[in-house]
Amino acid sequence: MLEKRITVFVGAYGSGKTELALNTVQMIAPHYSQVAIADLDIVKPYFRTREFHLRLVQNNVRVIMPTGVMAQADLPALPPEVYGVLQNENIKLILDVGGDDAGATALAQYHSYFVAPHYEMLMVINTCRPFAQNPTEIAELMERIQIRSRLTVTGLVSNTNLGAETTAEVILKGHKITQEVARLTKLPIAFTAVDKRLLAEVSPFLEGEIIPLTRQVLPPWER
Repeated sequence: MLEKRITVFVGAYGSGKTELALNTVQMIAPHYSQVAIADLDIVKPYFRTREFHLRLVQNNVRVIMPTGVMAQADLPALPPEVYGVLQNENIKLILDVGGDDAGATALAQYHSYFVAPHYEMLMVINTCRPFAQNPTEIAELMERIQIRSRLTVTGLVSNTNLGAETTAEVILKGHKITQEVARLTKLPIAFTAVDKRLLAEVSPFLEGEIIPLTRQVLPPWER
C-alpha cells in the first residue's frame, strides 16, 4: 500500500480525500523514519487536514500547512515548505488536495517535482457525491483534474460512503461503479476504503487490498 514516495489524493469535492489522507498517514507513520502530510486545499473547505495538526504531530507526522493568521484563512495560500518536502527523497509524503478540477490546480505549480515512478496520484471515488454517480461522469472529472494539475492519475480508490449512515450495501454498490471506472479508464483500483465497523460484513465481497478507516473527519453535529 502506498509504495511510492509521494501519494496524492484527488477527486470530487466531498469524496473523502482528507479522511483517507489522515488515516493512511497515521497508518504508515510507524514504518518510515520521516513522514509528512501537506494540505493543498485552496478551495474554501468544509474540512481541512490542518484542523488535525496536533493529533498528527503526536503521531510523529510532519504537517505542512499555512501558519499564523493564514492557518484559518480561506485563501489560496500554500506554504513554501511544500517545495522542500517534494525535493527531499528521504520523506514519505501524502498530499491532500482540494476537490474537483479547481482544487487540483494547486498541483500544477509543483508538477516538475513529480517524476515517475516516484509518485502516485489516486482518484478517490465516492459515488454518493453529486456528479460522481456514473462511470462516464467520474472519468470526465478525472480528465479535467489531470489537465488542471498537469499530472497523471495512476490509480483509483473505491471510497463510497455516507458517513455515519454508510451501510454495506452502499459500499458494495459504489464499488461496482468504481470497477466500471477502472475498466473505462484502464486504471487499477489501488484499494478499497471501508469504515472499520463494516469491514467484516463487506470484506468477503471485495477483491484486492482493503484499508479500514476510523472516522475522524466529523461534521459539527457529530463532534
